Amino acid sequence: MALDNTEVVVPGTGYVYVGIADDGSGTPAAKPTGWFDPLAPGTGWDSIGHTSLENGIEFGRDGDDPETLGSWQNPKLRTTNPDVTYTLSLKALQAKADTYRLYFGAGQGAVQANGSFKIPAKPVAQNRALLIVIVDTGHMLPLYFPNVSLLGSDAISLDPKALMEFPIKGTILSGKDGSLGDIDAFLGVTKPTT
Repeated sequence: MALDNTEVVVPGTGYVYVGIADDGSGTPAAKPTGWFDPLAPGTGWDSIGHTSLENGIEFGRDGDDPETLGSWQNPKLRTTNPDVTYTLSLKALQAKADTYRLYFGAGQGAVQANGSFKIPAKPVAQNRALLIVIVDTGHMLPLYFPNVSLLGSDAISLDPKALMEFPIKGTILSGKDGSLGDIDAFLGVTKPTT
């Protein structure tokens, strides 16, 4: 692998969008193709709004390590391919119904006629398509996940000297095509001229 400075990413800013998951529950949000405006990725995508600067998005990997299997003649004959689950965590900042739905695991009926939000006694993870657009100066790196199970993960801290954060954890599930998602090539932030 050659050294290429243009492939090093500084996630200076970014945007997080949710849409209908590719899980058979409706018409899924279409993955943006080619160049798109990072502030408007297309129909079917809704911004979750501000996310924490101090506690950025984190990806995790849960599962076993590969195990080495051998024979009497060759003690290192092959390795196993263990089952792995990928997760992500983010901290939403905007106190709004969409954030509450994800954190508290509530459906559409949670918003009452008077605008209040009814917190369910039994949370249900919310499946959504997820689009994360990382912007590094003049380039962007889109990460697309067709099916992510989202639910609040940690306590909400009410610190008078910090922004209130709603910690949300996502488990990345496979879409209809069997894959977990796509990481696109670097794209320019400005629309290319043709």
